[in-house]
Amino acid sequence: MALVKRYGVYYADFRVPNGKRSRISLQTTNLRVAQEKYADLVSRRKKAKENVVVDMQWDAFKDRLFRYMSAERSKSTLGWAKLAIKHLEDFNTPRMLRDVTPNLLQGTKEYMINEGFGKHNVNRCMQALKCIMRLAEKWDLVMEQKWQSIGKLKTPKGRVVFHTDEEIDKLLAACPSPGWRLVVLLGADAGLRRGEIAHLRWQDVDFKNNQLYIAPNKTENHRYVPMTPTLREALTKAENGAKSEYVVEVGRASSRNTKDFLTSYYPKIAKQAGVKSFLHKLRHTYASQLVQKGVNLYQVSKLLGHSTIQMTEIYAHLAPADLQQAAMCMTPRKMPETSGLANATNGVAK
Repeated sequence: MALVKRYGVYYADFRVPNGKRSRISLQTTNLRVAQEKYADLVSRRKKAKENVVVDMQWDAFKDRLFRYMSAERSKSTLGWAKLAIKHLEDFNTPRMLRDVTPNLLQGTKEYMINEGFGKHNVNRCMQALKCIMRLAEKWDLVMEQKWQSIGKLKTPKGRVVFHTDEEIDKLLAACPSPGWRLVVLLGADAGLRRGEIAHLRWQDVDFKNNQLYIAPNKTENHRYVPMTPTLREALTKAENGAKSEYVVEVGRASSRNTKDFLTSYYPKIAKQAGVKSFLHKLRHTYASQLVQKGVNLYQVSKLLGHSTIQMTEIYAHLAPADLQQAAMCMTPRKMPETSGLANATNGVAK
């Protein structure tokens, strides 16, 4: 809701449950009086919302949800939503939307654990279900509930794996085209994510300042990544024969939006090279080499486009010598020959 003024009269502007916009006249031109009436209206609507129960069938809600997510969300997000709902219905199919409660989600979580699903899978499905129900709350279809009570399962932090220089050379040699060599270099020499590689355009390649402009994608902020000599040379050659606005031209153009056109073929290149690899391992390689060469974690986080430095700390163990040297900078302390407790005891004995 919002307080608005039109033609000198104040109105309460809000949206009704079906999504349409509506206004209620507060019948005053005085701002102070309007604010008091508006606060009272908000309070009454909140109390009414807490007591309202919308009789919407579960299947009808799913139809609306899938239409919305198909238009507003990514294909991956829609896929996780459908998978999470399948597990929910395998445990206990609700008849009405209001039947979906934190207790039902907790039961679904325990069911998935007992069925042998991995912790990561369980956490992703629970997160999807909580997002779905918060969306139902936003649409005023159910009253607010404590979805945060469904906690995440603790998962062990995986060991960071990265390539050696020799392995990167083997991968480059096994690439069937210059386009695929660019994929490897953009990952290993610039740390780009899969989606960033797929959607990098020539207008984002700044040869004058020797950097790549990475537009907002997974994070909210853009970033600039310097080009290594090898990457710059490869990009210069590719630009001369470019036939598209996109830097990487591999696979079918129609599959670009799914980003699967990279991950579906890359394992074949790794197999041909005789190297155990996955596409995101190239990004790990970029970050790991930066840390090993003494670049501090804050700078690494900016180059990777991490939203918090905590995400970058998984690479901290790769610089043990630096951490040891930093600890040795502590001022040496002079230890007394005997402890204060011993001296006090001796004094009492005398």
